[in-house]
Order: sequence, then C-alpha cells, then structure tokens
Amino acid sequence: MIAQLIEAAALVGELEAKTKEGALKELLGAAESTGAFPTKAAKVLGKRLAEREAIGSTGLGNTVAVPHVKGDEVARSTLVLARCKKGLEWQAIDGRPVHVLFLLVSPAAAPENHLKCLRWIAGLARSADFRRFLMDAPDATAMRELLREMSSKE
Repeated sequence: MIAQLIEAAALVGELEAKTKEGALKELLGAAESTGAFPTKAAKVLGKRLAEREAIGSTGLGNTVAVPHVKGDEVARSTLVLARCKKGLEWQAIDGRPVHVLFLLVSPAAAPENHLKCLRWIAGLARSADFRRFLMDAPDATAMRELLREMSSKE
C-alpha cells in the first residue's frame, strides 16, 4: 500500500502559497490533480482541513506539517509531498516555520489504511536525514526516489 501511495503521490518542489490557508488550498489542488476525488469534493475536503487546523495545528515540529483528511468522496488514499524553502507559519508545536508538508487524503471507509499511512509519514517526519535530503532534492524525480528509498527501510 505504501508503494502505491509513493508511486501515485503528487510532488510539489516549491509551494507558491504564502499562508497556511493558501498552502492547504494548493496541496488539495495537487491531490485533486491525481484524480483521487472529483473536483466538486475539493470544497468539502478543504473545509474539513480548515476545521482540523482550527482544532489543533498539524505542525508536528522539526519543520514538518501533516494535514490530513478523510472523505466519502475520496476514491483512494493520496499523498502530496511539498516543500517550502522559505518556510510557512503553521502554529507548529515547536513554534518553527514549516518547510516540509505531507497532505494525506483518504477514503472515509478505510480508517485503518489512513492510520497506517500516517504512521509511515510520522516516521519520515522524525528522520533528520529525510528532511535534509528532501530539501536538497533537485526535482520531483529525486523527491520520489527518496520516498522509495526511505520506505524500503521499513
């Protein structure tokens, strides 16, 4: 399942957004571009993401945020991995700006898969090597290769 997530992932070499709200919209647009959910579902999923952030920030610390959402309209778990070299204010647990963003969008009917993916993402987020290599990756191909390499260690 993780291998499929990696191969279908949308990769964003540099976010254009300047705010958390803009970043969530941009990440969701990247997920939509993979065909994981119909265009009409984007608004509902965006609202759920914003509500989740209002409850508590998905900024895990160590410059990483992991916004995530489930929905009935989502066909398959989808990952978006994005970088923001300038950093974004995210109200992260450690107060630092976010440079690495993982968006996970999953079907509501598969909560166990959603949790499995989040556990895998959390492992990547804790890895200083992963974060450093990701920020240095020259392009999306190198970003995907890094995901493959890091998942093979599981």
